Amino acid sequence: MAGAVDWRRWPAQAVRSFPVSRLTAGMASDVMVRPAHEADVSGIQDVAARTWHETYDEILGSDVVDEVMDEWYVDEAIQEGVSHEAQDFVVAVDDDTVVGYAHVGPHPPRRVHQLYRIYVHPDYWGEGIGKALLADIEQALYDRDVSSYEVEVLASNERAVGFYEATGFEQVESEETEFRGVEVTELVFRKRL
Repeated sequence: MAGAVDWRRWPAQAVRSFPVSRLTAGMASDVMVRPAHEADVSGIQDVAARTWHETYDEILGSDVVDEVMDEWYVDEAIQEGVSHEAQDFVVAVDDDTVVGYAHVGPHPPRRVHQLYRIYVHPDYWGEGIGKALLADIEQALYDRDVSSYEVEVLASNERAVGFYEATGFEQVESEETEFRGVEVTELVFRKRL
C-alpha cells in the first residue's frame, strides 16, 4: 500500500509513544497505547468484565463469564502478566482510564508465541484501538525476533474472528471442544510478522 508505514521498522518507543489517533485516522479521542503497569490492574479488570459480558453472555452464559473473571482476572494473575519478563502487556488509555489491553507471550504447549488476550471496552469498539494495540504487540514481538504468533478464539465470537481476518491472521486449525460445560468451536489463527 502506497504511503503505508512499516511500524516494525521503527524503534519500539517511537511506536509506543504515539496516540492512537495518529496511528488510526478517524479517532474521536486521543487514546494512547503504552506498556501496562501494576496500577492498571483494576482498569484491566473493568474492561475485561464489561467486554466479556458483552461478548460471551449469549455464547457461554453469564455464570460462566463470572467464573472466568474470578479465575483469570484476579489481581495476581494480571500483575504476573504485567511484570513477566518474557511477556508483553500493553494498555490503551483515554485520560488515564484503561479502555483496552493486549497481552502476548510464549505458549510452550504449542512452541509458539500467543496473543493471550486483546480486549477493548465496548464503548470504544470501531475506533481503531484494537488495531493500535495489535501494532504495539507486534512491535514487541518483532523486537524479540518472533516471526509469527497465534491466537485462539471461539468461532461464535464473530467480531473477533472478523478482526483477526482483517488484520492479516490466517485460520490454521478448528476444533470442537468443551469450555466449562459449553460445547464450542475453537479456532486457531496465525500471523507472520
